[in-house]
Amino acid sequence: MKDQSFPDTWQISLSELRSSEQGTQWEMSWKKFLDLYNQPFRAMCSNSYRFHTGGKEPTDLIIEEIVATVVSDFCTKSQFNYVLEKGRLRGFLKSLCNARVVDYLRKQKKLIFYGVLSDLDENVGGIQPADNDLNEIEQLRLSLLSALLEDVRKRVSKQQYSIFELVKIKNVPVDQVANELGVKRGVVDNTVYRVMSVLRDLASRCESEIK
Repeated sequence: MKDQSFPDTWQISLSELRSSEQGTQWEMSWKKFLDLYNQPFRAMCSNSYRFHTGGKEPTDLIIEEIVATVVSDFCTKSQFNYVLEKGRLRGFLKSLCNARVVDYLRKQKKLIFYGVLSDLDENVGGIQPADNDLNEIEQLRLSLLSALLEDVRKRVSKQQYSIFELVKIKNVPVDQVANELGVKRGVVDNTVYRVMSVLRDLASRCESEIK
């Protein structure tokens, strides 16, 4: 799906932005760049903020602060780290925005472990191996979830994990799982709750380890 928040084409020459001759053309190029990417930066930072906080909406003041750090970073040094052969500029800018959002949330102590905990409150279903069409943040999310799930599998009984897997990963209705396994619905609900508690605990430990 096309990302409507991005300009259709890269309209600013990086060679002009990187020029050591900071004359009128250089100033015009930077103004054009900032005018062109201000809204995309805001959109990327907002999306990343919601992702890392479990869906919380950032205030305009927060986004302005984060965008300011993104622009400062790109203007002073990160522009020189972008290599066309390694990927599209929009991917590079998304990574830059995400990094600055994570920096901000860590300072505010509001970072949820890369969005994993927010996923635990909903179905964890659809876990698939990361592919080349997924952006880096999504690949990281899937990788972390897969690692956590594998750890959970080792900490609960085979039956407990089977119930959890059917309900939360394969999205099989609870009543159907109870009928298929010949247990009461309450057993299924309690098992899912217990396994989810283990999963949240593991995710919390990971979060504390990276702070």
